Amino acid sequence: MISVDELLYEFELKLNSLARERNQNIFLENKLIYLNNAQMTWIKSKLNQNNIFKVGYEGIRKRIEDLQVLKVNDSVVTVTKNTNERYLNYYGDLSMTDYMFYVSAYVKATRKDCEATLGVNLVKEGELETVYYNENHKPSFEWRDTIATLGDNKLYVYTDGSFTVDEIRLTYLRKPKSIDKQGYVKFDGSNSVDQDCELPEYAKNDIVDLAVKFAAQSTDNQFQVQMAKEREQNNE
Repeated sequence: MISVDELLYEFELKLNSLARERNQNIFLENKLIYLNNAQMTWIKSKLNQNNIFKVGYEGIRKRIEDLQVLKVNDSVVTVTKNTNERYLNYYGDLSMTDYMFYVSAYVKATRKDCEATLGVNLVKEGELETVYYNENHKPSFEWRDTIATLGDNKLYVYTDGSFTVDEIRLTYLRKPKSIDKQGYVKFDGSNSVDQDCELPEYAKNDIVDLAVKFAAQSTDNQFQVQMAKEREQNNE
């Protein structure tokens, strides 16, 4: 957890580090926009492989620890039978308000009077036909294994027709709570409240540097843009 007051203080300190740039008039609401954009950028940098270590989430232990506070385990997703005749499947709606990124899933399935838990292998849409009809990879109640794809805010879990999918258990990364500070009225008319950043304390420098970079870009402070980029690389 990182205090919103610390973030705001260090944001101003770094942005105004040059004498000619001191006391830039940035409204509180704008500072929070920069900090929240920085928070999301930091999270995304840990999920993809576009970083200096070229590893994504679960690529190395540190990546898991970076985002473990956002991990939701075994969330029950409502299942609906699909009418697709070519690839028999059931789907779960992922449009819950806090869903952000898929991590893993398993399903509860039934064949006749037998119930079982099946592992789920997420595949690319372009690989579906090859995998679905492959004897070694197709959905199998006997081998307690099936396949799934993502699309249209849904997780599609496939069956060979011999079993039904009764329940999907999803593990995912949720959206972080928005960093906020009491003292202004939001766009929806509600009053702002104090909300610290949920990410680990060691992410503070990264988030502040990213926020400074975003603010510097919008105020055409090229020196601070370059300095923030250098600090990002050092922090990584």
